[in-house]
Amino acid sequence: MQVVRADGLDRLEPLERALPAEGPSSLPKAPEFPLVVVEWQDAWFDFDLAEPEDTRTDYLVRTVGFLVADGPKFVSLAQEVLPDGDGFRAVTHIPLPVVERLVFLDQATGLETA
Repeated sequence: MQVVRADGLDRLEPLERALPAEGPSSLPKAPEFPLVVVEWQDAWFDFDLAEPEDTRTDYLVRTVGFLVADGPKFVSLAQEVLPDGDGFRAVTHIPLPVVERLVFLDQATGLETA
């Protein structure tokens, strides 16, 4: 087990929280990896429910992340974009046949695909 010290946490300044001002001029440039939500049908299974009538045929999952790849077989979302071109962390690859909807959350893009 590794012990991680939390010295100095009492010196952290509170986060500044602000909503964007109204109007297109206040919107930031669209990021290289836009923030999206993907709604998709997951393959749900529970070993405790062994009977076919116990299975769930409709298990819609929503995943939010940075869109790092879009097709031809998968939509890939990263939870973290690392600095200096070091790549990504926690990437989820969702097969396109199970994707119900992909929505761009970045206001600057104004895009939505179904």
